[in-house]
Amino acid sequence: MINYMARSNYLHEVQRTFGGTGNLDVMGFFAQALSVLVPVVLVIIVWRYRRKIFFSAARLVTRILFTRRRKIIENYLVSRGVVLEICLYSSEGIGRRLCTARVTSVVGGKMGLQLLDTSPVVAKLRSARVICLMKPFAYSGKRINAFVTFISHMERRGIVIKELSVMTPVRYKHIIRRRHSRQRVAREGTVRVKIWSGRKANTFWMMRPELQTVNNPARYGEYTRLAVENISAGGMRMYVVNPKGGLPPLQKGSQLVLRVSIWNSKTKKYTYFTALGTIRSRFSGRGGAIGLGIQFTSEGEPVGSRYTWRAVDGGIKSLGKFLSQRQD
Repeated sequence: MINYMARSNYLHEVQRTFGGTGNLDVMGFFAQALSVLVPVVLVIIVWRYRRKIFFSAARLVTRILFTRRRKIIENYLVSRGVVLEICLYSSEGIGRRLCTARVTSVVGGKMGLQLLDTSPVVAKLRSARVICLMKPFAYSGKRINAFVTFISHMERRGIVIKELSVMTPVRYKHIIRRRHSRQRVAREGTVRVKIWSGRKANTFWMMRPELQTVNNPARYGEYTRLAVENISAGGMRMYVVNPKGGLPPLQKGSQLVLRVSIWNSKTKKYTYFTALGTIRSRFSGRGGAIGLGIQFTSEGEPVGSRYTWRAVDGGIKSLGKFLSQRQD
């Protein structure tokens, strides 16, 4: 016992010699830890929700300064039961479509919605940034057809959205509703296209194309050919020139396999993209040509000696990146 006490007293003397008190200051330790930890956590939270914080602050200012204007617009949306097409929104632009919904109420900065049609959703979308598109209308001499906001409430069962409401926006505005900027094809041959019927999606590479563009149209006279007017990551607009018999199905809703080749001025070679497209519009062109508006719905990926198809929502990203670099 005496030996133990001697050792304990010796340790206390050593602590006092080096500035120790002999007792652990637990409260002081936690206070120092919290003084470092709390600011770090606050910075992380503010950075993660910075867009929503800035959005809420800007919305508060506009609600104070433009109360009458906002009230008139929101009353119009509710009284007319305006239908919104709601899509995800990011710095890259308009993303996948979530649903169409009718505006039923605007209370306390929240917009109540009646869902009309929904797309399957897997991810959690609470507080997600969205863009709401609608039929254009005019107020005070300005056109309005969209607004950007955040989801305030969402309930879903499995992958089906059952309830949805959004925050009222900072401002109501007019935007071009096209998801992807289109590049006009000024000279035939810059963008080459070969197409097959969608029924041949699993064997098209073993067959000759049913329609294709040509390098020198003047040499082909009255032969049937394709002519591309513009192209984007989401689709393309083209014409079937001198249409005759033996064409693949070209009705609205028909699917086509498209082999797209675009001249790359940097590598001095053509860059290839394979897509499965759906005809969204059909119209008459000059000289009896058939005009087609085509949306890309799947991207073809070569696997061994065949192709597999991967569904795309919002366009072919690799094509969009290539087109943006080509435009620069």
